[in-house]
Amino acid sequence: MELFIFGLAQPEKICGSRENPDEVCQWQNVTCNADEEVNKFVCTCQGLRGTLGFEFLPSTMGTLGMPINALTGTIKFADLRGNMEFISLHTNQLTGSLDLDCLPATMRGLSLDKNKFTGQVSLEHLPEGLQSLSVSTNQLSGTICLHALPPTLERLLLSGNHFEGPLELTRLPEALAIIHLFDNMFSGQIDLSQLPERLNNLGAWNNRLSGTVRVPPGVSCWVEGCRNHSLFGGNRDLVVEGM
Repeated sequence: MELFIFGLAQPEKICGSRENPDEVCQWQNVTCNADEEVNKFVCTCQGLRGTLGFEFLPSTMGTLGMPINALTGTIKFADLRGNMEFISLHTNQLTGSLDLDCLPATMRGLSLDKNKFTGQVSLEHLPEGLQSLSVSTNQLSGTICLHALPPTLERLLLSGNHFEGPLELTRLPEALAIIHLFDNMFSGQIDLSQLPERLNNLGAWNNRLSGTVRVPPGVSCWVEGCRNHSLFGGNRDLVVEGM
C-alpha cells in the first residue's frame, strides 16, 4: 500500500511521513478487517496529485475511491487484483484508453466520469455482476454495442463523449434503470418499444438521431438532481411522439 501512495506528489497527506510512514491500518483513509488487511481506501477532495499504480494495491482491497482530486496519467485494469469490487476515480485528470475487458470478475461499480480518457471502449465483456458503469464526460469515441451488457447492470452513463453510430436499445438487461446517452454523435433511428420495465431515466438529447421515436409513459431523465423534460432535444431530424 505504501508503494501505491508513493506515486502521489504528497503521500504524507495520507501516511504521515514518507520516510517513516504510519501503520497502514492507522491511516485515516483506510479501512482494515479484523486481520489488519486493507479492505477499503477512500480519499476524496484532498487535492491529491500524481499517478496510480494498481499493481501496488493489496490483494485484499475491495474498494478504491479517489474522486475529485487532480490525479494524472493512465490506469491499467489488468493490474487489479481479483477482490476489487468498487472503483471511483471521477473528476480527475486521468488520460489514456480504457480496456474494460480486463476488469476483474468481482467488479460491481466503476465511476470514471469527468476525466480525459480517449479511444474506443468495449461493453461486450464486462464482469457479469457489474451494477454501475459511468464513463461520461470524457473524450471517448467509436461505436457502442449494447447487446451483451451484464444482466445485473442498473446504471449506464455514456453521456458527454464522441460516441457515434446506431443505438440498439431492444436488448437491454432487465435490471437497467438509468441510461444516459446525451451529448454524443449517435445516429440513425431509435426504438424504445422493448425497454426494460425498470428503466425510467433515459436521456439522448444532442445527438444525430432521425426518424420517429415513441416515448413510453413514465420515462424521463434526471441529471444531478435536475429533471430534463426534453429527452431527445437537439436531434434535428427526429420526431418525438408519446405512446
